[in-house]
Amino acid sequence: MRQKPDPFAFPNGIPIPERIRKLDAAAPDHLTAKKMLQQKYFHFGELDDSVPLFSFVGRVTAQKGVHLILDIAEHIIQKFEYKVQFLVGGPANMREPYSAGCAHKMWALRHKYPNCFWAAPDEFFSDGALVNRGSDFGLMPSVFEPGGIVQHEFFVGGTPVIAFKTGGLKDSVVEYLWDTQEGCGYTFESHTTGDFIFAMDRAVGTFKNKKQYNKIRENAFKATMDGEVVSKAWLNEFCRLRGKRFIDYGVCDKLKVQLQPWSPQDYTPISIIQEIFGQEKKKQIFKDIDFGAADVDENNYESPERSTEIENIMSAFDSHAYNKKPKSFMYHNRGPRYRRV
Repeated sequence: MRQKPDPFAFPNGIPIPERIRKLDAAAPDHLTAKKMLQQKYFHFGELDDSVPLFSFVGRVTAQKGVHLILDIAEHIIQKFEYKVQFLVGGPANMREPYSAGCAHKMWALRHKYPNCFWAAPDEFFSDGALVNRGSDFGLMPSVFEPGGIVQHEFFVGGTPVIAFKTGGLKDSVVEYLWDTQEGCGYTFESHTTGDFIFAMDRAVGTFKNKKQYNKIRENAFKATMDGEVVSKAWLNEFCRLRGKRFIDYGVCDKLKVQLQPWSPQDYTPISIIQEIFGQEKKKQIFKDIDFGAADVDENNYESPERSTEIENIMSAFDSHAYNKKPKSFMYHNRGPRYRRV
């Protein structure tokens, strides 16, 4: 990075409008989605919003740090007296030792705590949108994560995230503070069960305070990175690398609507006084000009000859306009055939 004069990086993003439509198709709001999850995966008859729901969606691999969730699940369930739920959605490759070990532990936890833990590592998980909206917290204990998409999928559903402070996660998941009410989740700096449990404790404390929890959900939605912003940032970088300038035509169109209709025929040449001071102050300027020691009436503050003479001095803008010459210039975003105008 030190060897490069203009380094560039930008976080991942998602198409927010399309994702919201997908979330709305799954469930209209957070509590409805949570009720559907509790009924489908934890055998609840009705919604119990006093139980926080922590969810993971993704591949069961070492990179995603799934083992950390499995290592703390039993401790958290017992600590909060079975008033907590874990949902782990994603397939495991049974040919891989790490994934197979996680899968066996998932089956054991699901059998032991059927109302508190659910996972099906032998099945493809297809309720991602429902989980993104219905969970109370998303879990992302990834060992490394260059950018990360899943946190934004949780954010757009208004769901805060608990994440290991690494890569793109530490750039997008900001620790929530009660005093300032800023932040969109909780992070832990050491990839250990102890630090992860501490982050979970803070999350449960916030969940129990509904005022703070509603605020963190609001912040989470605002933290979503729009794919359009990411695309424009990369397009701007590609233009820079090619020695070109990126033009956002969407911004140009918005500005064009705000401008008043105008044509060259509407233009009236202005004097040097108007150019410097504006039309409204012209009369005041003439009044204050000292035209010499002439014996004139104080009320007659303006000398018509002098006023006309000063007023007829052409402005610098008009001077350039009336004396302009043809000039050839490069047209930056066209090929060789149209590069000169």
